[in-house]
Amino acid sequence: MVLPIPAEARTASDPDFGVYLHIPFCVSKCAYCAFSSGPASRGIISAYQDAVHREIDAHAHGGAYAGRTARTLYFGGGTPSLAAPSEIAALIDHCRRAFALAPNAEITLEANPETVSYDRLRGFLDAGVTRISLGVQSFDPRELTALRRAHSSERVVRAWEAARRAGCANLSLDLIYGIPDQAPETWTATVDAALALEPDHLSAYALTPEAGTAFGLAVEEGRAALPSDDEVDTLEAVLHDRLDAAGFNRYEISNYARPGRACRHNLLYWSGDDWLGLGASAHSHVDGRRWWNHFDADDYVREGEDGRWTADREQLTPERRLAEALAFGIRMIGGIDGDRLRVRFTVDPWERYAQPLDRLIAMGLVEPRRPLIRLTPRGLNLADMIAEEFL
Repeated sequence: MVLPIPAEARTASDPDFGVYLHIPFCVSKCAYCAFSSGPASRGIISAYQDAVHREIDAHAHGGAYAGRTARTLYFGGGTPSLAAPSEIAALIDHCRRAFALAPNAEITLEANPETVSYDRLRGFLDAGVTRISLGVQSFDPRELTALRRAHSSERVVRAWEAARRAGCANLSLDLIYGIPDQAPETWTATVDAALALEPDHLSAYALTPEAGTAFGLAVEEGRAALPSDDEVDTLEAVLHDRLDAAGFNRYEISNYARPGRACRHNLLYWSGDDWLGLGASAHSHVDGRRWWNHFDADDYVREGEDGRWTADREQLTPERRLAEALAFGIRMIGGIDGDRLRVRFTVDPWERYAQPLDRLIAMGLVEPRRPLIRLTPRGLNLADMIAEEFL
């Protein structure tokens, strides 16, 4: 039997939080992208930035984030590196004034190789960016074409070298695997090419054919076939073995880092802490309240003229909050501390979810290390399925 969480239970929220700022514009839409993104005119870009500045002001004066320190700021997209360094500087400065941005805050900018040069990268760093995440996805020409990426592997290397010369000491890159017709040999070559750049952090995600994307439609119509589970397992084994041999720490299912280089912003999400989302489609969470902005940039700008950026909101029940804390927390390789959850929610998760946890331990998917709730290596491969046990 699963006991309900008392309605009065609530978390003792971390006084710090993170800020996510969405820049939805890009050169062209990638085949797999389901985010709010796409090409735009200079006019809408300018209007959009004005709208974001107004939204920052709206949150700056009192409200849920008053008196709290923002320890991370993350520019995601879209392609934030399409913005001018001066525009990024203005947004960072505004957030610094509005949210008491910590002096040692991690400030990440997502970038695409074809949009950056030494001068632009130097400008971003001078603006306050401390971490750059480069969207590489693959080093194979055929795969880059299939993904509808606008860069070549040679352009990746030039962008990477420019970032290092500009002084970026915290460089991450993203890869995608499970691409239709991807062979273990081409994936191995991509991983080796990525490691040759000596990144500080690497994210690798299995391709998911989202509805409404070019890839999703191709799979639905039978024009593209994804690899089998066994084939994906082979690709993942190559990734894990190569990165482990190179000295990377796998700290989350899809993320690897050198010591001290884990992405502090993403850890906010996986740890169930609070964050503020700014811009089109951005989600926010504070103390069990969640809301999200209009998905389309045009709608966001138009509705924002009257301060109506938010498309919808919801209040999470204490039970749902604990369930989500577990579902996200088990993605971390180190697991999640059941005692910490007990303090936050006044309920012991080992008692609340005794039956599913006992069953998962018996199946060899969860380690019997109470109070720690941690997946076994086999369990990590089934994390999404295990998360459903709590949601």
